[in-house]
Amino acid sequence: MELNGQYRIPAARERVFTALCDPAVLQRCIPVLEEMDRLSPTEYSARVRATVGPLNARFAGNVRVAPEDAPRFYILYAEGKGGLAGAVKGEARITLEEVDGHTHLSFTLAAALGGAVGRLAVKLVKAKADRVIDGFFERFTAEVLNG
Repeated sequence: MELNGQYRIPAARERVFTALCDPAVLQRCIPVLEEMDRLSPTEYSARVRATVGPLNARFAGNVRVAPEDAPRFYILYAEGKGGLAGAVKGEARITLEEVDGHTHLSFTLAAALGGAVGRLAVKLVKAKADRVIDGFFERFTAEVLNG
């Protein structure tokens, strides 16, 4: 499954990048994130609860950020297991461009789904992912502006 998108955040790139790397900010902004702990400057453990169609699952896993050209570009790797619900593995490539004091964020996400999650219709999973991503950026933009 592949997703991509673009968002305009009315804040400086450095501020946006710093907020994207803050587990407390992410916990407040990611609708399905239950818990996130920093293990190192680039590694986190996370627990996510998601409902996709008839499936209600909790996934536990790890997230690693590879700051290739921080704060302009980085890659986020994630993988998690949800018991009988299956497994998820993904990679997101995120670019932050500063334009007139605002940040233009673009991303490409590639995810592999296994188990019950993988058997659900891709359109259903993709629609849920789109809603979660939109919800994140709505909350994240408010957090960056008010934080």
